[in-house]
This record gives sequence, structure tokens and C-alpha cells, in this order.
Amino acid sequence: MIAAASCILVARPAAAGLGYTLAVASDDRFRGATTSDGRAVATAALSIDDASGLYAGVTLTAGIVRGEGVRVLSSVQQVGYVHRVDSAISVDVGAVRRAYDRYATVEYGRRVAEVYAGLVSRRVSAHLFHAPDYDGWGHAATYLQLDGRPYERGALSLFAHVGALRPPRWQGGGRDVTADWRLGATCRLDRAAALSLAWIGAGDGYDRYSETRRTGARRALVLSVSRAF
Repeated sequence: MIAAASCILVARPAAAGLGYTLAVASDDRFRGATTSDGRAVATAALSIDDASGLYAGVTLTAGIVRGEGVRVLSSVQQVGYVHRVDSAISVDVGAVRRAYDRYATVEYGRRVAEVYAGLVSRRVSAHLFHAPDYDGWGHAATYLQLDGRPYERGALSLFAHVGALRPPRWQGGGRDVTADWRLGATCRLDRAAALSLAWIGAGDGYDRYSETRRTGARRALVLSVSRAF
């Protein structure tokens, strides 16, 4: 996993239980853009799955802020329901709330709530997210993401993600769609620990999440180590 939060956002039918995940990553990225100012972070995630299909989770990500020490940079709370349609496909619906510190959502709202719906299979999932108030001013946005795990053999697996954000309309401007992607590999160190390396990026455009408000292409290699309990 690139971040522990990502394991919550792609739900799948599972046996009921409580799960914990700890992860350390060289950067924290949301939809291609950094939310930690390009600095390393530590993430803790708690998730619960019920046999009925209900699931919920909470994730906290912390990092070092210059002159202020360690701070919580973001938190994610999520609740959802997954229903198996047949042996291969499940329907997944839910809601997620994200809150960010100073290194994210300067132009847009720091707290974003979204509802989502999607289809999940063993190797591929597709989700559509909708935020009624994405910018803190009551303007909506939608986001489509596709996630896949095209290769798994032994301890090694490859993963891929592509997403497209249709942001709120700028005052006096348009609503250009911004694409993002994530390509990488995970190597399981044992049954509970994993090492991941991913190439993460987003297309040219205004960096909606970064305090520095960078423009142009945004790309980075992100290394992470995670352990589940």
C-alpha cells in the first residue's frame, strides 16, 4: 500500500473483523498531488468489517512541520456497505470525510465530504465519488477512479490506478478535468508486512491541494512500508 488509507477506499467482501495498519511513506499524496509538502509521513489506520457487508474505518496521517515538530496532517473517516452480486462482482457504496492541515486544500475547502458508489471484482474496481461542497463554497465536484492489480505471483504484485477529477467551476472560468495516476509494485516481506514503490502523478495544471500552489506536471516516486495487525 502507498498509504494505509488506500486500503480502506477499495472495499471488498471479507470476513468480519477488526484490522489495524501502520505505514511509513516518503510522501503523502491525494489524487496525484502531495498533501504533506513532499515530506515523509506516518499513517495509522483502523478498520472494521461486518459479515453483513457493513464496514467503517478511520485513518490518521502525521508528519514533521518545520518549526512545529510532529503534527497530524490529515484524517479520513469512512463508512460503507458492500454487497456481493455474484461470485465475481460486488457493489460498493458509502461516504467518506477527509480533513487536511495547512499543506492541502488551500484554494479548496480543508474538509471535504463525498459519497461514492462502485463495482469491485478480485482484480479491478471502479468508483465514482461526488462531493456536494468540494471547495468550501457550496460548489460540487465529481471524481472517477479505476484501480487494478493486474499481476500477483508469490510475494510480488503490481498495481495501477487512474482517476479523473471534474472540479468546481472557477469563478469566471471553466471546469477542466484533471487526471492522475499511480503505478507500482508491492513486495510482501511476510504475511503482515509489505514494501511498495509507486510512480504517482497528475496532469499539468493548478495544484489544488498544495500550499505552494504549484503549476505544471506533478510527479514523484513514493516508497512506503506497511504492516497490518
